[in-house]
Amino acid sequence: MLVALIAVALVTAGPLAGPAMAFQCPLLIKQIEDATAGKTDPASAKAKEQAAEAKKLHEAGKHAESVAKAEEAAKSISLALKKK
Repeated sequence: MLVALIAVALVTAGPLAGPAMAFQCPLLIKQIEDATAGKTDPASAKAKEQAAEAKKLHEAGKHAESVAKAEEAAKSISLALKKK
């Protein structure tokens, strides 16, 4: 019974996760862009490149990958991202 309830919850929540992540991507990318604006050090350059990749992934509808790439970029500059 418990397994069935968990399965129903996952099936129901699954389609909602994609749209929620879609709104997260631009927010995370903007934070990285703001944190690296005007900076030319290697870590910032790497984070800018990863943020650009995250933006392309978002535009391609690959939101989970986009969020993961944004988190990777933030980590490279020790930035704590604020999520919705």
